[in-house]
Amino acid sequence: MQVTINVPDDLPLAMVEKFVQRIERRLMRKATIIEFKKPRPIGLAKGEFEVPATFFEPLPDDLIRAFEGFES
Repeated sequence: MQVTINVPDDLPLAMVEKFVQRIERRLMRKATIIEFKKPRPIGLAKGEFEVPATFFEPLPDDLIRAFEGFES
């Protein structure tokens, strides 16, 4: 997990470090570990849906440009 903190430039470094340590402690307290009793079986959704043949066709150029961040 990544947390971004905006602090004023004139804040002393010691205060910033203290602030970050307090946030880290709170996050660690809230963190939970989920343990599964037994692993999930492979193929759990088998037969639930079918992938159409068109799924494997190449994407249109304008859609590719949009994914790459260019205007379409």
